[in-house]
Formats: sequence, structure tokens, C-alpha cells
Amino acid sequence: MTDVPFAGFDVRIDPWAVEYGSETPTEFQAEDEGVDVDVAVECAADTWTPMHPTFTGALPDLAVVDGVRRMEARLVVSKEGRTLHGALGSYGVGVVHCRDGHHAIFGEEIRGRLLIFGGGQIAPGGVAVSPGLIYESRSVPEDDPEAPLRGLHREMRAAEEQLARRLASDEHALVISDGPLSIGDSTPGRVVGFVKRLFKLYLGPEHLPVLRALPLGTRTPVFLIRSAGRFSRYSWFTRIAGRLAVESDFTGLVRLEVSEGVGIDEAIRLAELTTSVIPRFVPSRTRDPRAPQNLVPIGALEQHLRRGLGDARLIHRRLATLLARELSHA
Repeated sequence: MTDVPFAGFDVRIDPWAVEYGSETPTEFQAEDEGVDVDVAVECAADTWTPMHPTFTGALPDLAVVDGVRRMEARLVVSKEGRTLHGALGSYGVGVVHCRDGHHAIFGEEIRGRLLIFGGGQIAPGGVAVSPGLIYESRSVPEDDPEAPLRGLHREMRAAEEQLARRLASDEHALVISDGPLSIGDSTPGRVVGFVKRLFKLYLGPEHLPVLRALPLGTRTPVFLIRSAGRFSRYSWFTRIAGRLAVESDFTGLVRLEVSEGVGIDEAIRLAELTTSVIPRFVPSRTRDPRAPQNLVPIGALEQHLRRGLGDARLIHRRLATLLARELSHA
């Protein structure tokens, strides 16, 4: 850290609340470019039908990994006549261990606090907003208003990947990572991406009727997704909860994915296992506003991690005090 943390930069707080930014979506998803889908890896394309799981083995230890991020202040940064966008933000990543199908405990946690400047610029050192509240400097090359937030999101996702890789070294654990899978072929063990926001369906119109009519506790056949923007993944849909008559056909559907590197036989085994196990963790609609797509361990972990980030209003006030002190010495 430096004695003058913003030396060379004129840093001011954007007075708008952090949730009021550009209209760019803030749920950043991994990009799929040039997608090619092979629906015939488990069964012939013209024989698609709901698959009822036949898994009968002992339940594995389940490790559910997720992360939360929070922008604590949007910043307007000036240097040599150039105006940049910045952000002060934090993230938390952790795991819930579920054993015997119902016992759950919080495990390892990773936290990060970041001061991010856009346009390829970076603060000269870490910034102590207050004693023990230190933000590491980062830079992102883009200069649009949402670039710092995307940088914070990437840091969180990298921490999730780091934790999932460590957990996957336990051959007896099944790791469920919330969101699109970011771990490729080089990871040992079993890591399954849990996608509850269905931005893309990947299936053609001839297979959508199977998906729409999928009964509770069943899955689609496994299919293979190849794309230029990401590594190849085996994937499947499963309905983890029922839907009301007034709700969309896609209510209660989630998509799961594993790296192609596990092989088709292991992918099918994991599809059977997850279709049998995951519905056990679906919350009631009164408990979680994202039910029935969310899972109890994910919701509980997110609440736990957010508490660990501290009071955002207090952090904002301490940042304002720091900036006012620095400006008084300018």
C-alpha cells in the first residue's frame, strides 16, 4: 500500500446508488460462440424421450460451491484529462458440504476486496479504506461503465474455480458449482455446473417437446456442446420440481454440464446421479423467491457469504472519508 493511495488519479464517488448503472445485464455468463450441439451421444436423435434415473448406490458427499459479489461504490476517475470508470467491490466464495443426503455444514471461504480501474489504468497500490479493510488494485482494459463490474465478476468466478478444483481432488466428493462450468479437461474428480437461468436451450425445435414435457425427477438424454468460446461439455436438463398450471413449461428445469474430458460413460453416470440427488435440495416456494430453480445449500451459502462482506453503507462512508482527506491535501 502507498501513503497516498490514489496518487496521480483524481477519484470521486458516483453519487448514484450502485444498482443504478447502465442497462448492460450484470449476470455475466460465459460466452458460447460458434455452437455445435450433438444430441446423439447417449441415444439416437430420433429416439429422444424422458430418462428415468436408475441410480441405486450410496449418496456421495456433495460439495456445493457458489460465490457472491457486491459493488460498494461506482467511481469516476480522472487522469491527465482522461475520464475513466472505476469501482470498489468485494466478493465471497465458499462451499457447503452435504453428507448423508441432509447434514450440511459451511466449509472453506475465500474473500476478496478490489479497487478496479477501467481503461487499462491501475491505482499505485492497495487501498486501506480503514484498518483491516484493504482493497487490492486491479485493472481492466475496457473503458465502458460496466467494465469494472465485469472485472469483479471475473475475479469471483476465478476464485470459484480455484475452490472447486481443490474440492475435486477428493475422489469421493461430487462438486456442484453454481452457474456455467468454468473448469475444463485438466481437473481431476467430478465437477458439475448447475445452470438455473436458462438463457440458452441449445436444443432444436424437434427436441423441445421432450424438454417441455419432462416429468419431475427425470432428465433429457445427455448431449454434447462444442463451441469456439469455451471448452466442450456434456450436458442434460432435469426437472427438479413441479410447476403450477399457470407457470411456464420451463419452470423447475435446470441444465447441468460436465467437461467432455470425463468421457460419455462418466457423464451419463453423473446425469443419473444428479437427477436422483438434486431434487432433495429444492426449497419450498415460501422459503426462497428463486424456488423451484434454486437449491437450499446455494441460498443458505449466498446469505452466509453476504454477511461476511460487512456493512456496505459503512464501507461507503469510510471511502468517502478517505477521499475527502486525500482531496484536502491535494
